Amino acid sequence: MLNNKFKEVIKNLEGNIENKKDLAYAKAQVMELTMLYLDELDRLENVYKEKVAICEHRLDSLEVAMQKLDTEIFQDGEEEEEDTDLEPIKCPYCNTNFFIEFDNSKKEIKCPDCKNIIELDWGNFEDDM
Repeated sequence: MLNNKFKEVIKNLEGNIENKKDLAYAKAQVMELTMLYLDELDRLENVYKEKVAICEHRLDSLEVAMQKLDTEIFQDGEEEEEDTDLEPIKCPYCNTNFFIEFDNSKKEIKCPDCKNIIELDWGNFEDDM
């Protein structure tokens, strides 16, 4: 399209300028303007390519950071879920604090410190689930 328009402008100049010296000057001016325009387009294209490359690099960096974050969040979340299966227990006899795994079938446990048997009441925990 641009090439056709350029040819049309040159043809119009040739048809409307009779003096060969003036015609040559006009063609040279149009050619110089065209070259400046094309050079500016090339420069803008290079600037655009550089900015696209910078954006792609930033996007790659963000994707890597997001993957790391995603991994950290879900790994931490899985560890927390595993930890939530542990229930805190306080021995009523010696006040020792310890953790046991939630198991609805267990009705009692032995205190690891004083060895007394502690009755377990999971009723409160079942309601939370």
